[in-house]
Order: sequence, then structure tokens, then C-alpha cells
Amino acid sequence: MANPKNFVDLQRGFYNALSQGLGYSPSDPFQVIQPSPPLTGGDQADELLWNYLNNLPMDSLTQNMQLSPGNQFLANYQGVMSALKAAPNTFVSTVGKPCADAFDKAIKDGDAKPSPMGFRNWAMFGEWSPVAVSGASALAAALLDPVFAAQMNVLPYKPVGSEPVVFSTGYKTMMTLLKKAPSRSFKVSASDWNSDVSKTWASNSSSGFFGLWGGSSSSSTLSEKFASSGVSLQAHFQNVLPFMATPGDWYSSSAFGLAFNSPGRAPWDPEKPINWDKTFGKPDGNMQRFATTLLIAHKMDITVQSQATYSELEQSEIKRNEGSGLWPFYSSGSGSGSSTSASFNAAGNMVVKITSPLNVAVVIGGIVAPAAQYLGHEAQASKIIMSKFFG
Repeated sequence: MANPKNFVDLQRGFYNALSQGLGYSPSDPFQVIQPSPPLTGGDQADELLWNYLNNLPMDSLTQNMQLSPGNQFLANYQGVMSALKAAPNTFVSTVGKPCADAFDKAIKDGDAKPSPMGFRNWAMFGEWSPVAVSGASALAAALLDPVFAAQMNVLPYKPVGSEPVVFSTGYKTMMTLLKKAPSRSFKVSASDWNSDVSKTWASNSSSGFFGLWGGSSSSSTLSEKFASSGVSLQAHFQNVLPFMATPGDWYSSSAFGLAFNSPGRAPWDPEKPINWDKTFGKPDGNMQRFATTLLIAHKMDITVQSQATYSELEQSEIKRNEGSGLWPFYSSGSGSGSSTSASFNAAGNMVVKITSPLNVAVVIGGIVAPAAQYLGHEAQASKIIMSKFFG
């Protein structure tokens, strides 16, 4: 336990304090999520919530949602499905390739559903009416193959189609659960930070965080002055919810599990640029980890005290940037979403207050699962599918 020497030490100490304050042990795959803009409801409430689950976590104790490399669950999953080769079927030979291509386009455009009835209804009232019934029967048989079914079911969704990503549980239900969740509190004095993260799931990997305010560098002079001159923190959350939701109809655990458990062989298409190593392999696979749980807070009350002495010029710079959010959550929401303010006493010491009101949710962390854990349970099912469709 000691006073942090720099911002890296302070961020690591905050990771330990927050994870333990929320009830997690050093071995749990907890990840701090920054920045933490408030979720205030409205027409985009589900989308904003689901964006956190759609983001694929980095191998780091901190997940910066603004500095993320851009790996998205749905988009990358869609890429994997395009790289798999479905088992032979008679759908295309029954309806003809022009009809099959037109049906695919209709699904992407939202003009048809990826189902036998969807095909029949689409074909019945157009130039493809002669194959409406026979094509529906052939499609029903083809959809018994989980790979073919998964490829069809993901077509309506972005970026290939027009529908946004969806998960099983939305904002309204989340808020109901959140208000019933238990409270959490913790505090750390200036000389009581534990910056040792060597035994955590990501070890010393703690890159991707800002400095004193959102968008600033953690190695800037002002950020380092703040971190190394004595910082204490008090945090209280009226409610903290471990929120879980499963992917929507766009996702097939059986097809995706088959892909994971079949490195270098069918159903992977060797002629496609996307392969197992580029997807799940280390160190550069783009789907090595998944966000399984979000830690969501309600009625947040954070007080940060800095023992550093700030000049009038430094105080003005901090006040000018407090709208970008200040450490540790960088909650830069406006209006009724959250409040972040910095004040200074006569000696130039700073106090930061971060609060969020009733009925406002703030995502502050998550639980990360490696692909082997997320998809490993599909191993036995994969063997059965392989023998039936690709044996």
C-alpha cells in the first residue's frame, strides 16, 4: 500500500479498489469501463446499452470505449459466418442462383424473412412464384444445417443488412433489476493504494485509459502531477447490478461453437481470407474475448480529493476541460444524466465530485470471458454436428 508514483499506478490502484469494492477477487476477469456516459433512456436506450455487449474487450484491465480498436461482436461474427462452408443442400438448385441471390438481397434489405414461410411469401407475389412452394421445402431442409441457418439468420443485420444489433434483455428490464440491486461503497486514502495487478487476469496490461480528464494523456504533466501528489477517493453506489443478456436471433451458438472447435478444418472454407487463426488465435485474433456481464451503477456519488497545489492557470485548464469528464469515470453526460465538477480551496487543492441522479444508469465495468470459456461448452455438440453434416 502506497501513494501512486504516476498515473499508471493510480489507475491500477483504482482497478483494485473498484473490483474489490464491487465484491470481486483479483482472479476474477473484471474490467473497468471508461469513459462512463450515463444511460438516460429514450429512443436509443436499448441500442446504447447493447453497444457495450457488442464491443469485444481488449486484453486489458481497462476497456476504453473511445479508444477501442473497433472490434464488434456482430460484425466479426458475420465475417466468420461468411467464411464457413455450409453442408450441401438443394436450395439453390431448386430455385436457381438468380432467385437465391435475389432472396438474399431481400433479406438484407428487410423485404423478406430468412425462413421457409418468408421465402414462400416473398416468391409468391413476384417473378419467382413458380418455385415458391418447392423452394420453401428445399429451404426448410437446408436450414437443418446449423451453419446454413446461421448464415441466413445473420443476413438482415448490420453491417451486411439494415437491422441493428439486438440482445435478449433491454434497457427497461435492466432498470427494473438495477433499482432492486444492492448498494456498494468503498474508499481509499492517499497512502493506501494497492497498485499490484500482477495476479489479475490481464496481469500488468492496463493500457487504454485517459489522464485527468477525458481525452487527455495519462502521461501529461498535469495528469502526472495529479496522480503522484496524493489522491484519496470515496465512492458510493445506491445500486450495482451485474447485468447479463444473450445475443439475439442473429446469433447461433451451435454454428459459432462449431467454428471455434474446428480449427483448420470444415466448416471453415480454406479459400476465404477469414480463418480460425485470424478470429480466435493469439495474439491477433479479433474474437478472443467476450463481454458476458456489465456492472451497472445507479445513484453514483464519487468524491476525489487531490493534495496537489494547482496554480491559477492549472485550475483554469482543469475547469475548462471538466465537461469532458474527470477521472475516474469521465462521466461527461449533460443535463439530467450526470454531474462532474472540480473545485479548489484557497491553497489550490482540488476536490472532484461526480454524481448521477435517480433513474440514470452508468456502466462502470464488465466481466470478460475468453473464447474457450464462452464457446467451450459447444465442444460435444460440435462433434455431433460434424458427424452429421460434415463427416
